Amino acid sequence: MNLLDKYTDKLIANKTIRAEERELYIYGLQQGLLIITNILTIVVIGVLHKTVWQCILFMITYFPLRSFAGGYHAKTQTRCYFLSIVLIISVLSSIKYIPQTDYNVIGLALFAGITINALAPVEDKNKPLNQREIVIYKKWTSIILSVELSTLVLMMGLGLSEVSICISISMFALSVMLIIGKIKNKHFL
Repeated sequence: MNLLDKYTDKLIANKTIRAEERELYIYGLQQGLLIITNILTIVVIGVLHKTVWQCILFMITYFPLRSFAGGYHAKTQTRCYFLSIVLIISVLSSIKYIPQTDYNVIGLALFAGITINALAPVEDKNKPLNQREIVIYKKWTSIILSVELSTLVLMMGLGLSEVSICISISMFALSVMLIIGKIKNKHFL
């Protein structure tokens, strides 16, 4: 019996949760631990790359949009974890080495915005969306994307090219995940 099982059993014994909810709580605790592990890993990578604020901005830009837009999902949690590491290292390397010109910022953001708007939401075979959810997820994706694009334009106007390139590369990374997710879905359908 692992630590999460013991903790869940203690919650049941204390009548904090019902016994029939045990599996749901174990799953929720596992997902919570996975999220914490991913965030800590991203921050550690940021420290090692000396790009901590860029990591934080990446998470602020990427995660809310990813939650509603969807995209590629790995088959296992382990594969997801390692692909996430590859993604964050790729994003941080791009932020460091892509010239911070207005053309690059606008080009990446334009490609990302069009792609995200056209493809989202990209569902996963393990979490299909009904028509109502598709409409809601599309709406939230559009709202979040609009806020992020407005922030990007504001940062460009303020001359904060490091911030604007970070936002545009983060959105570009998501657009790539949507394309890969669409391709994967067509392959399996």
